[in-house]
Amino acid sequence: MKFSKLLLCLSAFLSILAVSAQETGEINGKIVSQKNTSMDRVSIAVLGTNKGSFTDENGLFVITNIPAGEYTIEATAIGYQTCRETLNVEASKATTVNITLYETALELNEIVVKGAGLKKRNRTESVSTVNLKSIKELHLTNPLEILNQVPGVEIGAYNQGGVADVFVLRGFNGGGHSGEAAIEIDGVSLNEGESHSDGYADVNIIIPLNISKVDVYKGPSSALFGRFGMAGTLAFETRKGGDYQDLSLKGGSYETFDAQFALGKPIEIGQKTLETNFAAQLYRTNGFTENSKFFKGNLNARVGYQLTDNTDIALTLMGYSGDWNGTGYIPTEQFNDKNRRYDQALNAENDGGSKIFASERLDINHSFNDDLRLLVFGYAVQQDFQRFSKFGVDVGGQSEYFATRNVYAAGANLNGQNAMGSTEVNWITGIEFYNEYTDYERWNTSNRVRNSLNQNRLYELQSFSAFGQAEFDISPYFRPTIGVRYDVYNGNMEILDPGSINEDKSLNDLSHVSPKFGFRSTLFEGFDFRANISNGFALPGGSVRYEKDIDLDPSEIWQYEAGVEYEHNNRLSLNLTGFILNSTKEINETAPGSGIFINAGETQRRGLEFGIKAEPLKRLNFNGSFTYFKTEITKNQVQSIVGKELSNIPRSITTASLDYTFNSGFGARLNVRDVGKWASGIDNFFYYDGYTRTDAKLFYNFAGTSSYRGQIFVEVNNMFDKHYSTFAFDNGGPADGQSYAVSAPRNFSIGVSYNF
Repeated sequence: MKFSKLLLCLSAFLSILAVSAQETGEINGKIVSQKNTSMDRVSIAVLGTNKGSFTDENGLFVITNIPAGEYTIEATAIGYQTCRETLNVEASKATTVNITLYETALELNEIVVKGAGLKKRNRTESVSTVNLKSIKELHLTNPLEILNQVPGVEIGAYNQGGVADVFVLRGFNGGGHSGEAAIEIDGVSLNEGESHSDGYADVNIIIPLNISKVDVYKGPSSALFGRFGMAGTLAFETRKGGDYQDLSLKGGSYETFDAQFALGKPIEIGQKTLETNFAAQLYRTNGFTENSKFFKGNLNARVGYQLTDNTDIALTLMGYSGDWNGTGYIPTEQFNDKNRRYDQALNAENDGGSKIFASERLDINHSFNDDLRLLVFGYAVQQDFQRFSKFGVDVGGQSEYFATRNVYAAGANLNGQNAMGSTEVNWITGIEFYNEYTDYERWNTSNRVRNSLNQNRLYELQSFSAFGQAEFDISPYFRPTIGVRYDVYNGNMEILDPGSINEDKSLNDLSHVSPKFGFRSTLFEGFDFRANISNGFALPGGSVRYEKDIDLDPSEIWQYEAGVEYEHNNRLSLNLTGFILNSTKEINETAPGSGIFINAGETQRRGLEFGIKAEPLKRLNFNGSFTYFKTEITKNQVQSIVGKELSNIPRSITTASLDYTFNSGFGARLNVRDVGKWASGIDNFFYYDGYTRTDAKLFYNFAGTSSYRGQIFVEVNNMFDKHYSTFAFDNGGPADGQSYAVSAPRNFSIGVSYNF
C-alpha cells in the first residue's frame, strides 16, 4: 500500500499545481434560429473538454473558467443542423460569439452502432473511453492492452499465443475467457455461447490501428447489453469514413514483428460519396518462453454509401487467421527456478492451437424525420477453433478441443430525440435475434496426434432480446436515465459421445428482465455527481443448463454505484466511484477455460475506483488510478467457504504514468503498475503476493509536440527485470500446489508510426 499512498499524495500535489497553472477566460453569446427567434435549451459544448452550457429563454449562454487557447464550440438542438465555431479564448477576457441554427434532417452518420444517439454528458453509468489518439500513441499489438488505461482493470495474461487472455473487471476474474464480460466490435458479439469456454471472446481479430474508440461499461449498467455483461462490456468501434493513411511498424525482442496499416478514402460517384475503410495486420513472434511461437494475420474492410438523402448502407468484413504454440502452465517449483522458469511445462506436449475467423455485417440507416432514426442490421460469423492443452499436473496425455461455430444475428434499433415541454429526451429501443450453431469435439491426444474421441456434441443456442433506454435532460441538477432489457433463451444439445446412447436435450426455458435506473447532476461548473442501480444475469454454466429435470434460473446480479467527476481548466480531471455488486447462484470456473465449475452461491463485491489526469505544466502529463476490491462468498451450502475471498481478484490495482514532450518533439514516458495480493482457489489455500512493474519509452514526434503526424519510439518493458506472473491458479488443493503463466522478463522494442 506504500505505492498507493505515494500516488494519492502525488495526485494531490499535481491537483494544486493544475489549479494555479493556467489563466482562464470565458465564452458567452446568443443563439437564434434561421427565423431570428431566440432559442432556449440549446446545448453548447467546448470540444475536447468537459465544459458546456445551455441557452436560457433569451438564447443567451455563458461558459466560464476556460484556459486561454484556441477551441471549437459545438451547438446542438433537436431538428437543427449542428454548428461548430472555432475561436480564441484570452486570459481574463470574455469571447463573444453569436450563432444561427438552421433546421435540417438528422445526420445519419452519427448512428452507426447501437446507442450512438445517447449523449455522453448524460451518462449515469461508469464508462471509461479510450479514443483513437491515445490508441495510436500506445503502439499496441493486442487491443486488450487498451484496458491498461482503464481504472480497476487487470489483464491476466496467459501467454499462450492466440489463446484469449482473461481480465479482472468490477471484481470478476473471467472477463474475456469465461463469459463474465461482454465484448463486441461494431455491434458484432465476440462472446461464444459454447465452444472453448462459455462466453470466450477473442480480441485477436481486432486490428488496434483500426479502432476509433472503445467504451468500457462497468457492471450491468446499460440496457444496450445483456448476457455476459455481469462485470461490464467492452464496446469496440472501428474507423468509419475519413481520409487518412496510417502505418505502424514495430519490432523487438524474441524476433517479434508487428506491421499494421489503415486506410480511409472517400470516392466520388456522381453526386454521391462511397466511404471506404481498410486495415491489415501481420504479427509474428518466437515468444519469450520455450515453444511459444505465434503468427497471425488480420484484414478489416468497410464500405458505406448514401442511397438517398435519408438512407445509407454499409458493409463491414473482418477476417483472421492465427497459429501458435503454447508453453503450458508451470508448477511452483519451476516458476521459482530462475534457470527453468521460461522452459515449457513438464506436463505440456507441444501445446498450441489455431483459429480461422470471418464475419460479415450489413447496416442500413434511415431517417424518418428530424427526430427519428432507424438502424437495421444483420451479421454472420464463421469460425474454426483448435487448441491442444492440459490442465492436470501429471506428465503424459493431452486434450484437443476442436469447434466449428456459425452465427446468424439480426436486429433493429430506433433512436429518437424529442422534447417534453422544456425537457429534452433522448431514447433508444431495439430488438435483437441471435442464433449460434457449434459442433464441438474433444480428443485424447499425444503431441497433437489424435488417439481417441472423447466428446462429440452439437449445440444450437437462440436468443431474443428487447430493450429500451431513455435519458431526460430535465435540468442541470437532475438528468435521470431509465432502462429495461428482456432476454429469452432456447436451444438444444445433441450428445454423440463415443460409447454412449445418443441424446437430444433441450435448453431449460430461461428468461430474464433487467431493469436499470440512474441520474446525473451537475452541481456546479465542472463537477458532476452520478448514481445508478442496475440488474444483470448469467445463464447456468456448463451442460447442466440442458438438464430439464434440474430447475435452474439464471444467476442474478445487482449493482449499486455512485461517483463524482470533476474537471478544472481542461488541465485536471478527477473521478471517484464506489460500487457494490451482489450476485446469486454464481458459478465459477476453477481456472478459466478448464471446464471445471464450482457453485460459489451468493457473493458480494465492493470497491472504490479513483482516477486522475493532470497537466500541471504544458506538455507534462500525469495519469494515475487506484482501485480497491473486497470480495466475499456470503452464502453457500458448503459452510467452510463462506467468508472466503473470490479467487484471482487482486485486492488493489495502482497505476501511474508520467510523460513530457519537449518543443523539439523529443519526449519520454514512464509507467508504473502495482497489483496487490490475491487468493488462488475458492478455498483460499494459496495466495499470490502480486507484483510491481515499470515500463519506459523514449520517442520523437515528427510534428514537434504533436504525435498526430507520426512518431519514432524505443520501449523498455519490465525495466527492472521483475519476475512475476499475471495469472496463477490452484491445481485443486494444498497437495497439488499452484500453476503459473510466467510473464516476460525485461525486453525491448523499437518502431515507427506515420500518417501519410
